[in-house]
Amino acid sequence: MIRNLKVDLLLIPLILFFACKRDNGVICTEEYRMLTVSIRDTASKPVILNKYFVKKTSTGEIIDFSKEEPYLDSINRIQGIYFVFTDGKMGMTSKDGTEFEFHGILGTTEIVNEKYLIGNDECHVKMLSGKKEIVISK
Repeated sequence: MIRNLKVDLLLIPLILFFACKRDNGVICTEEYRMLTVSIRDTASKPVILNKYFVKKTSTGEIIDFSKEEPYLDSINRIQGIYFVFTDGKMGMTSKDGTEFEFHGILGTTEIVNEKYLIGNDECHVKMLSGKKEIVISK
């Protein structure tokens, strides 16, 4: 019994080490990162946009997170929180950063056009520059 416990105590760290290791030797956590922006009005109430999307500046490629993450998007939207980027799109970024634009539409008017620099650390995306909170005057 004690011998099995010793073997288990040796194997568990090894299993965890190799489970989180990428092909390039970088050790990554298994979490899924989502970068967001909070949009509020001057009274600190959430702004619920009719539509939003993120555009990769260099290619014009559009990412519509409301279609890619519909459940989480619907929960966040009620709170005025919107996806800027997620680990699922990490391949669109570079370590040094790639430029993206967040566009938010209320009614038929674009009320948000914010630039972001999104990079990665080979495991997860990270926001290198850009606002995490935007206040809109209605």
